[in-house]
Amino acid sequence: MRKGGFIRRWRLQYLYFKRTGFYTEVGRGLFNFILILAVVLLLLFLASKTFLDIEGVFNYFVHHVPRWLVILVFFASESLLSPIPSDLFIIWSEEMPNPWLCLSGLAALSYAAGVVSFLWGRLIRKNKKVNAYFAQRFEKYIRNSRKWGGWLIIAAAMTPLPFSMIMVVVGMLNYPWKRMLIWSLFRFPRFLLYGLLIYHVVNI
Repeated sequence: MRKGGFIRRWRLQYLYFKRTGFYTEVGRGLFNFILILAVVLLLLFLASKTFLDIEGVFNYFVHHVPRWLVILVFFASESLLSPIPSDLFIIWSEEMPNPWLCLSGLAALSYAAGVVSFLWGRLIRKNKKVNAYFAQRFEKYIRNSRKWGGWLIIAAAMTPLPFSMIMVVVGMLNYPWKRMLIWSLFRFPRFLLYGLLIYHVVNI
């Protein structure tokens, strides 16, 4: 009975997600990420063949820009709606003396930045005018957060969905602290899996 009840629960969960568009939303996020990545790689390839030394620029970035500055920029970006893709920093970490240790540090910083974003949401919630502005701006994510709750946090932590933005939204919705801290832990396997892909498959 317990096994049957468990399977039935998951089946109902699957049907609910399918009906409410959860899989479509995640799939759209993955598609947009792949599309943007393909365009960026194409532009970089064309630039490297004409006027830009990509390897030289990357080497300069790795060996001349202070590590503390890179880490500071990464944390600020992850805390403020992620204007810079975190994958660029994963590529950067590959050139460090201990890439996996550096990658784990980035994952921890991203997790902490998610908590900061959540706190931003809590602060926004306290000001009616500011809350009304962001509620209108983030209407889609607020609607999705109410439908999917912690599952949306997990999806954002593991996929290219905007993690920081969703953390702000769940903060605005007064999502429970403990659940937020637990579901955000999926940020760690996300970084490790992407690191595995970049280090050993893409081999940049």
